[in-house]
Amino acid sequence: MAKVQDPVTRVIIVGAGFSGIAAANSLQTCGVEVVVLEGRSQIGGRTRTLPALGASVEAGGAWIHAPIGNPLTDLAKFLSIEQRRFALSDIFSEMRLAGLHGEVLDTLERDRVMQLADEIETELTQLAFKYVPTQNVAELLELRLRSITDPSLQAWVRFVVYTGFQADLACHAEDISIANYALDAGFSGEDNCIVGGYGKMLSRLADGLEIYCDALVSEVQQTTEGVTVRCTDGRVERGSHVVISVPLGVLKAGCIRFSPELPVAKKRAIEQLGFGAFEKLILQFEQAFWKIGNASPSGVFIRDHPVFPYWIDVTSTAGRPTLVAHIAGPPALALANFSPDATLAMALAALATAFACEVPKPTAVHQTNWSGDPCSRGAYTHLSPVSTIEDLRSLSEPVGRVLFAGEATSMQRFGYVDGAYISGLREAQRLVSAPRGQLSAINYDPQG
Repeated sequence: MAKVQDPVTRVIIVGAGFSGIAAANSLQTCGVEVVVLEGRSQIGGRTRTLPALGASVEAGGAWIHAPIGNPLTDLAKFLSIEQRRFALSDIFSEMRLAGLHGEVLDTLERDRVMQLADEIETELTQLAFKYVPTQNVAELLELRLRSITDPSLQAWVRFVVYTGFQADLACHAEDISIANYALDAGFSGEDNCIVGGYGKMLSRLADGLEIYCDALVSEVQQTTEGVTVRCTDGRVERGSHVVISVPLGVLKAGCIRFSPELPVAKKRAIEQLGFGAFEKLILQFEQAFWKIGNASPSGVFIRDHPVFPYWIDVTSTAGRPTLVAHIAGPPALALANFSPDATLAMALAALATAFACEVPKPTAVHQTNWSGDPCSRGAYTHLSPVSTIEDLRSLSEPVGRVLFAGEATSMQRFGYVDGAYISGLREAQRLVSAPRGQLSAINYDPQG
């Protein structure tokens, strides 16, 4: 791990998501003076729990994926925060599969489609290390799909598999390098959610920290003596070091001016790494109209819908009848072309066709806009066909007194909340040169 210039006296953290708060919490625990600057009016980064909509409704990150061995699982236990199984495998096994014109696959047809889709996804991800890293997922999928000779079955499987990969990395399969699936952090197990949401966990980590919201950073200047951080509202903070924990999308947009400029390798990494689009449309209702008779689908895939192909029932975590549309890649960007009223009308029409019923007016509606948010400018990181793990490494390296954290700097868990959390611990460790595992009460080796 690259060292930084001593002494470490006052550290400025830019961004109050999981990486920034993890770094700040760990540094303050070690006795280092810390101040956190957050551009939004609230902390959380790309996690945002919506308590007004229920117990655990998330506008951003929602799961602890692969919870066994995952540091967020340890953190939840340490904080006495309950987790609950909410596995994607369970959800997919009970999904309704509907066409654009209302045709619905029966149980046997659905099971066949989902089985083949799962086999193809498993085959590609488990054998990813055998492929050339520059190969994109789409070309490999098409090679595999050719083995399905029934045209209708092939079309359904293609839709489900593409939708799954698109949701996984928030972009079209053509823009996803197969290398994304050749990395292994050693975590395992079915997905969990946090009872009370990620907001509950983060607020506990942030307790006692000096945090300033609505402090949008525009410039970071470093000299041999220290760093100066300037905000758009005129606020100026000075310290010995700064940790940049903003999303990759913000770095891509050049929202923060660095003086001196960042090294060529880091600028190249920022340019070449992929950063996708992922939005949610959350609808709550008085009654779960999608549960008819003995049918209780966990959600619905609407084949080839241009905007709303993928809905999940999150009633069990929300405590109220709630459907969430997961809108990833090109469809997420297409949302910008519609007004909120037009978006809602299109969503309700899609659900009415898919469930062959009249859809009542929602009691609550929440639409995200992570791509349009100047503090995120997108969803999360992926390896594009022109980027490699070395780009992630370059992005994670410090530049003098300027350090970098965030999921985009995690070489194994980019795109995940735990990757952000681990990166914050990593940079705190770098700053205090502490033995591993002594930065917090959680004994975890923050390498990635």
